[in-house]
Amino acid sequence: MDTFSIVSIMIIVFIFALGAIRRFTMTYLLIMGNLVIYFLTIVSFSGFGSYASSPIQLDLGLRPVYLASGDNIYTLFTHMFVHSTIAHVIVNMLFLFLIGVQLESRIGKGRFTLIFVIAGLAGGVLQSLVDWGTGVLIIGASGAISGVMGAMILLYPRDETPMFLGPLFLPRVPVWMSVGSWFAIQVVMVFLDSGPVAYSAHIGGFLAGMVLAQIISMKKPAVERVSFDVGSLEPLATTPEMKNAIRMIKNAKEEDVRKAWLEYFAERARCPKCGSEMVIKGNKLICSCGNEVLVK
Repeated sequence: MDTFSIVSIMIIVFIFALGAIRRFTMTYLLIMGNLVIYFLTIVSFSGFGSYASSPIQLDLGLRPVYLASGDNIYTLFTHMFVHSTIAHVIVNMLFLFLIGVQLESRIGKGRFTLIFVIAGLAGGVLQSLVDWGTGVLIIGASGAISGVMGAMILLYPRDETPMFLGPLFLPRVPVWMSVGSWFAIQVVMVFLDSGPVAYSAHIGGFLAGMVLAQIISMKKPAVERVSFDVGSLEPLATTPEMKNAIRMIKNAKEEDVRKAWLEYFAERARCPKCGSEMVIKGNKLICSCGNEVLVK
């Protein structure tokens, strides 16, 4: 495997490890990781014109024949971090930013990451089944991003979001309209287009995202809205970001949104007694020194 490919794999591992620290928004980490890997892709290009290729694309891209032979199965995961052109990566990262930030803030980093990864895998599998046994190269995060969109339309269809539909920019439209229109176009293009775009991967990722979102919605506890005493959190809010999180906790109309912002706050909170990190357990922020802060 080429050195650039090995470095790219290290970057992928690094962004997920960094996300596990719990201080970073996963959407931003995914965007940064994809952009850095694309920069390495450009640097490592060899050849000219339509014959130009990068070892990153060749080593980390998924080919349907791999699933048939059992070789290079890791590419089922790595292909979603590799892109072909600057337009390819920019459009994908724009969609991820527009939808991903909203979804992650509502369902939390862990469930968001799970949807992204599983949807990306599902998209790669479906496209491989369509092109079964061939050596066609499948690359791009669009399957994973489609899963994020599928989860968003099922969980929060009436939320408003900016959205691109081809050259058309929709500044504030309901998610059901913008994402639904986009998905309808993908379905039509599966039958009309024979070009290089992996529309089947989009559909596979989208449906996987909806299924996972349905599972998430089924697991939501049927409890009344909790009233948080944000006053207990104010002494811990040492940055403008944490103060904004308190406002979001106070004003959130949905319980899972409130919970996600509380988790965001807890990840950044420091014990006023010893300065150590605090963790949220039930309705308390707890420090290893024994100090507790009641949050409702």
